[in-house]
Amino acid sequence: MNAELNFKSLGTVFLQVVAGAIGSIIVQMITNAVIPMPASILEQMPAKGFLSLPGALMLNGLVNAAILVWVARRSAFKGLPRIGQLFLILFGAGTFMTQIETAYFISAFALLQGNFEVYRLILRGLFASGAFASVVAVITGGFSKALRPESRFTVESDRGVCQAAWLAGAYVILYLLFGYFVAWQSQEVRLFYGGPAEANSFFDQLRSTLLVRPEFPVFQYFRGVLWILCLIPLFKGFTGRRVELVALSGLALGLLPTVALAFPNPLMPAGVSMYHFWETSISTGIFGALCAWFVPGLARSEGSIEIPVRAAA
Repeated sequence: MNAELNFKSLGTVFLQVVAGAIGSIIVQMITNAVIPMPASILEQMPAKGFLSLPGALMLNGLVNAAILVWVARRSAFKGLPRIGQLFLILFGAGTFMTQIETAYFISAFALLQGNFEVYRLILRGLFASGAFASVVAVITGGFSKALRPESRFTVESDRGVCQAAWLAGAYVILYLLFGYFVAWQSQEVRLFYGGPAEANSFFDQLRSTLLVRPEFPVFQYFRGVLWILCLIPLFKGFTGRRVELVALSGLALGLLPTVALAFPNPLMPAGVSMYHFWETSISTGIFGALCAWFVPGLARSEGSIEIPVRAAA
């Protein structure tokens, strides 16, 4: 009987992820129609990124659907609160956090200079995130009258502030280490950002960066704080165990901001996108896992009886 129920549950998850992936592709098409990219950028669009356009659409849809369906099935929220939870995670990690860094390094992106295209990118993400969060909430039964299990976790302000203070510092360290030892090892990446043809040492590169941008560590520190804020809706509504929360948080921060790098990108070459994908997905993935381990506190004992997911999903 349990095996049959588990098989049925896995089948339901599979169908929800597939439906979500299809919904993601449809939302992407609608977004392109409602908020199109300007002709000046479309004219520079390459034929492919580090994946072809169909491959990027499929990967983007499957990754976003899998993560958001996972969040939704483990959510204590229903209705509009569930849509809000999914939206804040997807928009925060997938759009806002990436585009504020794009704006910070805008000197590297000629197509975005002297115009408002960064704001258009944020607007596109806002629209797409809201639409896709609604789709996932519906297909996961977010408007069902069935009772939801209670959240296992809470985020108390004093604990959250204390943990965020040192975790944001850890983010800066991860950013610098993976930025240098992964992305900066590529000559293509170095030349794209105006760096040397031959890689200099880690400390030489750090020193030259600080000479040009002395505020850089402070900017990245506050980005670390914002990454944590992106995860708070997940923490406050999660009904599973901590080990699952750690895995989901790592995947959410690792993949939601990076999977779109697979698309044809007029802003950077495919090789640069690939190195940024590996650099960012690993570093922010580790950071997301650390946040899930240290930031949320238990709302009730992890040893208590768990309400089966199938009863509420």
